[in-house]
Amino acid sequence: MKQGDKPLTMHIGISSVIGTKKVQQDAVFGDINTKRTVAVVCDGMGDLHGGEMAGKAVVKMFSDDTSAKANIPDIPKFLKEEAEKMDQAVCEIKKQDEKLMNAGTTIAAAIIEENNLYWLSVGDSRIYIIRGEEIVAATIDHTYRLRMDEDLKQGKITNEEYKALERQAGTLISYLGLGKVPMMDISQVPFKLEEDDIILLCSDGLYKCLPDEDIRELIYYEEPDMPRAARRLTDVVMKRAEEIQDNTSVVILQYSRV
Repeated sequence: MKQGDKPLTMHIGISSVIGTKKVQQDAVFGDINTKRTVAVVCDGMGDLHGGEMAGKAVVKMFSDDTSAKANIPDIPKFLKEEAEKMDQAVCEIKKQDEKLMNAGTTIAAAIIEENNLYWLSVGDSRIYIIRGEEIVAATIDHTYRLRMDEDLKQGKITNEEYKALERQAGTLISYLGLGKVPMMDISQVPFKLEEDDIILLCSDGLYKCLPDEDIRELIYYEEPDMPRAARRLTDVVMKRAEEIQDNTSVVILQYSRV
């Protein structure tokens, strides 16, 4: 059979490193079957092991719920309901003394059926789409910078006041575990994948260390080997790390014939 005769299928690579942190608060999952592809990256937060527990709980719930459904007629609706369900589950995580953990987690999740890509994001974990020479973040960071940008646009703050708020810009304004998700990013119509498109899900440890163009080049350096591409990303992050390097997790998916 000629390579051109092979069907287009998904290929996956996953890598996750703890960095220099004491606890791995990222959680990651990816699965490909004949029906659909599911991928999710979470970046937990909270005292002690709260963030670790929150991330793992959300990843397990999302993977279990997607695998339990042979058909999902309305994927955007499913993603919204799932976000609300996972948010409540994180709110209910308790410590050993039965007191609430007050943990939280971001989520970047993708569901792909045939060449139809849907996504959900809450927080600042990202989903990138790479096509040829372009790399584009498909999701929005739910951080205080969103409000700063809007206030500046509407003239509520000056450029000087904007600069003074810069240290707060990365503060999350939406994540799972708040009790009610203030903001979530859900694709209402599918993004149509083309041959050789790459989808990257990652925690902020990746893009805060590597520029987007470096990310694209590193992935293409290992293409079509997505497992090697995923490991290369986290390896380079660790080599470029300064004194403190955050947990870093990636799932890379390519829609190809290889």
